[in-house]
This record gives sequence, structure tokens and C-alpha cells, in this order.
Amino acid sequence: MKEKKQVKKRRLKPQVIFNLLSILFCFSVGGYYLGRLIYYKMESEKPIILKEDLKSRVLEQNDTYELRSTLVETNGVYRFVGDVDNNYVRYQGYVWRIVRINEDGSITMVTEDTLLTLPYGNSLSQYILRWLNTKEEETATGIFESGLEEAEKLLPTTMCVNQVSTLEASGCFETDQQYKIGILSLHDYLEANANESYLNNETEFWTSNRYDEDSAWFVAADGTVGKDDFKNKHGIRPVITISGDSKIIDGIGTSESPYLLSDYQKTTLQDIYVGSYIQFQNGLWKVVSKESGKIKIVSENCIQDKNGECILKNFSEYSNSMSLSRKELLYYLNNTYYNSLEQKEYVVSGNFYTGTYSLSTNDYRSAFAKTTSLKVGMLSIGEPFAYELENTFLLNTSSGNDMSIYSVSSNHTVYENMVTEKLNIRPALYLKSNITITSGDGDYLNPYILGGIEA
Repeated sequence: MKEKKQVKKRRLKPQVIFNLLSILFCFSVGGYYLGRLIYYKMESEKPIILKEDLKSRVLEQNDTYELRSTLVETNGVYRFVGDVDNNYVRYQGYVWRIVRINEDGSITMVTEDTLLTLPYGNSLSQYILRWLNTKEEETATGIFESGLEEAEKLLPTTMCVNQVSTLEASGCFETDQQYKIGILSLHDYLEANANESYLNNETEFWTSNRYDEDSAWFVAADGTVGKDDFKNKHGIRPVITISGDSKIIDGIGTSESPYLLSDYQKTTLQDIYVGSYIQFQNGLWKVVSKESGKIKIVSENCIQDKNGECILKNFSEYSNSMSLSRKELLYYLNNTYYNSLEQKEYVVSGNFYTGTYSLSTNDYRSAFAKTTSLKVGMLSIGEPFAYELENTFLLNTSSGNDMSIYSVSSNHTVYENMVTEKLNIRPALYLKSNITITSGDGDYLNPYILGGIEA
């Protein structure tokens, strides 16, 4: 009888088992990450669809954990709070900061820059609101509004106008909604976190709130809040309200890429906004105002010599007369300087405001009461951007002294100066509005470049 052969069972060695498990693990991990890679690739190829209206885009882009604390909602009103860097809007030639999204969905914005200084006046409407808003049958009103191409699209702006006795009681208890353009309220400034907020632009400006019958609240250059006599001057920062449905053409709300709200084609100078920048005479100029057939521009810098130093000149040796005699500043501007222009054919004569101004009345409108026709002049009291360049002459005189002329001080306010004083010269002139634009978007860093004259 044959013996049964005993079958020997084979056992896997531990090392083999480990190797097999390692291979399986590697395949599993590789498969997982390969799947994730395919998933993310497919997701990344999907177009990112952002809301087209300003209100929805702002809410959408701030709906993250990191940004939610800077857009605070209270009773249906969304406010930007603190050191915000994503609420910039470029609109109508100016850079604005969104202050709040109102309960009705409209959006209230304030200019990033302070435009000029004015006294508060016996009431907010005496000077400030007259300069901002056009008042029918009154001359020299709506200086700011007249520079907006689409002013009819603006909504009424709600201003807090209640008298505030203490900062602790700075709520908004009384409002005014009869104007399209207003100024920032003390309540808005404090709610945004005051000097620790984006609203602190390191300049002085009035708020819409009085302290008592003789003074009003203003923001100082360091961002602190104080009270001052209503006869004194501080800066003006216009505030407007637009529809939350306003379409966004471009931008993400940063200073480098602000929300852009207008896309109409700009082919000639007639099309561009007040506040836009253009390249002219190898320098940067800003649009001050527009008239039929021409636009008024002012240089961003003083007239310089070959070494890049500002040329200092007196206004006159004799009087504040707007004379074009050889020893006067206006002669130099309309002859020596004008003849140095490389594109004189672009320049046309225009009216420059040379009205008499009084520091006692502080009424800016008197500066617009008289004009003088010149090829090259300077800006006047009450014009946008007139006080940006320090130690420069303005074209307004004092009735009490024929040897005085108004000038811009080192802290960008108006003061009465002697005509014999030597100051920097900031030229202004008119260009034909049918000059074509070849490139640029009117920004400080990308100004409009001029082409030829359109037939």
C-alpha cells in the first residue's frame, strides 16, 4: 500500500506581506490624489461667474471669513468698517470709497480725495451745498455737479444734520434728503471707526453736523474729530448715492483695480470726465471743466527749469491788475511759456475767473463774477483742484488792496499775498475738445495720450 504524500503548506513571509500591503497603499494614495487632481482641474476650468451689479458684487466678494468683519450689517444697512482696502470705485472721473449699502439697496460713496476748502457758513447750504449742487436761477452754483456727466442718475443722498453736542451722542436723528450731493456725516465717520478707518485720508474736511450755533464738527489731518468756527475753512469731500444695480464693467474694488462703472467709448477730449488725467507737454495735466468745443486743464506740477526745479516768479511789481504788459506774470504765461509749448495748435483762448474775493464774506461765488480771456492762465478760488499745489498763485484779487493777490498756502488753504512775492507757477489752459485719444484710461498712472485733431 502506497504511502500518502504529505502536502506541505506554504506560508507567506512577513516581508512579502509588507511589500504587498505597501504596493496596495501606494496605489490607493496615488488613485486618490489622481482623482483629486482631475476634480480640481475640471473645477478650475469652470468659468468664475461674478455678479454684474455693484451691490451683489460687493456682498459676494466680502462673504468670506477674512473680510466679513470689514462689512458690518446693522438693521439692513451694510457699512465698511476699519482699514478697508476693497471698497474703491472709479466713477465719473473720481475715485470713491463705498461707505455703506443702504437698506433700499442703494450705495453711498465719498470721494477718496478732498477737493477744496470752504467755510461751513451760517448753514450747510450757504456755501458747501451750493458749490456741490446746482441751484436754479443762481450763478456759480453746482460747480461740482456740473463736472459730472451723469448727474441725473444720482439718487438723493441722506445726510445726518442733527446738532451734536458730544461724540457719545453722535447718532443720526435728523436727516436731509433734498440734495443729490452732500458731505460725510459725523455719524458715518465714527461708525467706520474714525481715524482707524479708510475714511481717514490725512486731510481736513467738514462733516455735515453742527456743534452749536457758531461751530461745526470737522475731521483733522491726523484723523481726530474737532469743532471749529463756521467762518473758518476746511476741506470738502463730496458724497453721492447711486443705484445698487449699477453695472460693473471691470475691477475688484482695490486701489489698483477699483470697481469701474462706466464703459462708454472715449474717442476725443470731449468725451472724457472732469478729474481725468491727460499727458500734455511732456507732463501730467488734470481736466478741471468742460465747455462747448474746449476743455480746461491744469498742470499737476509747477513750471520747471531744465534742472527740474520750480521756476519762481512774482505776479507783478506794480499791482494785481490782470495786465499783459511785459513785466507781469500773465505776459510770461501767454508769451514765453505759450511759445514753449510743443503743441500750440491744440490750445485755444478761454475765460479765466478773475473776480474779486473777500476773506470777510468768504463767498466763493464772487470769484466767478468776472472773467479775463487768456491763452494760458491759472486757477481761481472755488474751482476744483485749485488748492492741490502749494505756494502757487490764484487769479483772484482783493478789493481793499491793489497790491495783493490770493495764493495757495503750504497747507493748501487760500490766503492773501503780496503781488511782489515770488511763488511757484501752476499753469492752466484750454484745449480743443476734438483732439483724439490714442490710448490710456484717464488714470494717474495711465493718462490719456493725445492724437491729432479730428476733422
